[in-house]
Amino acid sequence: MIHVATAAPEIEVSLVFRHFHPILAGAAERFRRYSLPLAQQGIGYQVYTLRESAEHAEAEQMHAALWVQRISAQGLPLERDAALFAAAWRGLAQPASQGRLLQTSLCHHLAAPWLRRISAAGTRCLYVGTMVGREESGVPLLKRWVRRWRDHQNHAPFHAAVASTTVMARYLERLGFRRERIQVILNGVDVERFRPVADVAEKRSLRERLGLPAAARVVVFAGSIVPRKGVDMLVRVWPQIVAQMPDARLVLVGGFDRPTFMTQERMQELTRFQDSLRAQAARPEAGGSITFTGECAEVQDWLRAADVFAFPSEQEGMGNVVLEAMACGLPCVITQFHGMPEQEFGKPSQEFCLVPREDDALVGGLLRTLAADGAAAAMGRAARDWACKELDVRLTIERYAVLYRRLAGH
Repeated sequence: MIHVATAAPEIEVSLVFRHFHPILAGAAERFRRYSLPLAQQGIGYQVYTLRESAEHAEAEQMHAALWVQRISAQGLPLERDAALFAAAWRGLAQPASQGRLLQTSLCHHLAAPWLRRISAAGTRCLYVGTMVGREESGVPLLKRWVRRWRDHQNHAPFHAAVASTTVMARYLERLGFRRERIQVILNGVDVERFRPVADVAEKRSLRERLGLPAAARVVVFAGSIVPRKGVDMLVRVWPQIVAQMPDARLVLVGGFDRPTFMTQERMQELTRFQDSLRAQAARPEAGGSITFTGECAEVQDWLRAADVFAFPSEQEGMGNVVLEAMACGLPCVITQFHGMPEQEFGKPSQEFCLVPREDDALVGGLLRTLAADGAAAAMGRAARDWACKELDVRLTIERYAVLYRRLAGH
């Protein structure tokens, strides 16, 4: 347990997440980190999450203003979600002196009845978007209308919504949220944890500790090793980089385990994908230049030791690791992805390099950035400046604190 000097929370936010620490899940991990500074502002979190292992305690207090209740539930994923909302309903039904809110990124037909009960009982409900979804092409008009009507019904209990980008804000409008109820709050990045190396000596020392050649040109990717992240695309084109830059190295920072994949079928698909990826990385034409680090708590060390960050993802809510790479002063080569922010990353060719999501375009972007030492360094400095000015997590914390107080009537 982490000890935090704080009084009893004035506002308690019940968070409903499928997964929470120690299981890695992006949004849940963000709010776990937000919980410490928010505790200093009188805001506490009560987390309702699934108990995935007997090793995980049913109840845990992580610090004075962060409590976790893990629920054992069986059935399909949506049925297990419903069990979480039922537990939150029981918790919120208990008398409390402080203001209470419910926050989640889950919403579907099995969750909606519980959300309506919670909302009708007087608890304000907040939806936080995590992904910009797609509309399926070729779906008949009537089916699209029915799905949109269901989305509107499922999201009706929420009093407000948070989007991490303006693109996501428009997507939430399509789900049924009125624009005036949507607030854009960028996810933010810890610019003190994620910072550039001070000098050449620090970078050399980092590389020595991480086992990277001092003179190599290092490209790093960070994220889960799953199909959506586009790691297969990066590995597939990498021999073309090595052919022109024999000293180039590719480092893939991320875990192969993915407990957030909720069905056995999806886990089997993931295993096949990862086995194929390892085989591609071992091809002779890659020259042994690809490194898999596995899950890494200190991802900032790999970012700070690198020369270029590559992000070939297919679909995102925002892409938090891009913010972290920018804060480390890395020139970022990003392929166009669904949900791509229109303004939150800054301007293409200034704060980052944006290329079409095609093999040749990714190769060209990486080669140009690796070769352009002066221009790449300037892009990295611009990225760092943008991160400090627009993406500092302290701005994010303050905006959530203001929103929670407004919803709680404080």
